[in-house]
Amino acid sequence: MIFHQLFERETSSYTYILGDSATREAIIIDPVLEMVDRDIKLVQELGLKVKYVLDTHVHADHITASGELRKRLGAKVGINRVYGLTCPDVQLVDNQELSFGPYVLKAISTPGHTEGCMSYVVEDMVFTGDALLNRGCGRTDFQEGSSEKLFYSVRERLFNLPNHTTVYPAHDYKGMSKSSIQLEKEFNPRLNLNIQKEKFLDIMANLNLANPKKIHEAVPANSWCGLPRGSEHMKSGYVEGVPTVSVEEVHSKLGHIKVIDVRSIEEFNNELGHIPTSQLATLGEEFQNFLENYKQDEELVFVCRAGVRSAHATVYAISKGISKVYNMEGGMLAWNELGYKVEKDLGGS
Repeated sequence: MIFHQLFERETSSYTYILGDSATREAIIIDPVLEMVDRDIKLVQELGLKVKYVLDTHVHADHITASGELRKRLGAKVGINRVYGLTCPDVQLVDNQELSFGPYVLKAISTPGHTEGCMSYVVEDMVFTGDALLNRGCGRTDFQEGSSEKLFYSVRERLFNLPNHTTVYPAHDYKGMSKSSIQLEKEFNPRLNLNIQKEKFLDIMANLNLANPKKIHEAVPANSWCGLPRGSEHMKSGYVEGVPTVSVEEVHSKLGHIKVIDVRSIEEFNNELGHIPTSQLATLGEEFQNFLENYKQDEELVFVCRAGVRSAHATVYAISKGISKVYNMEGGMLAWNELGYKVEKDLGGS
């Protein structure tokens, strides 16, 4: 089996690519929107045909790339039907099986972190999302979470898998890439077999965690497979109801508008480069800080690779009461197609 575990640093998120070396069919689990170019590049280098893109749950700390991967690779998107979402192609139910090549993925319902959490079993591996982490578990205080349900999910569903089963979570905050069912039974400080349910409930009730930084952006976006609502059948970079400006208009107005690039710093300086005079404000905490300090004295144009993340940025800015904001249609792909000048240093203004 082809197997790759990929890491996203800002939210400590793992994405998994599994493929069959003979048929080249593959699946992707828990992709992150900011890393979609990385994932597609690897898929293309490996010569894989992505059949399914699956999320373990509706994430609150990052935006999924499932919808974008469907648009660009033709894959089917799947998530638990409990969420009642309309964007997925596959509405998964407990014990449902999906195949890629000769391999079978089995979805098992593991609610608790959220009501719709699922874990995916493939061979001797289980992809647990936030239900079971390396020496920990996901919080249970939002999205219809339930500590009682999580205790049952781990003890009765996950811990009933063979002890040698390798555990691959959606996040890691301890510098560990994987664990096993046996190790978590013995050493998980919240859920080891010596912990009684009442103790676990007390632990979870007293975590007192702050909300994820992107929760108000991520949860609505992930309810539409990571794409702005209404964009499923639109061309890349255009979203109905979002103020949009063409690449040509941006080019003609440089020096009279403020261009904000919401990609990562790596993308800002990669082969697509960035627009001269543009400022980097990566979507997330950095972008939120920019908006908080912004004085409304000029037009803002948001830019990303293809126009999807910048559409999210535009919607978010409008929700914060900023009126003169626009999404650049087609993103840096369109800018480069027209042969306009780009820079590749880490500057900007």
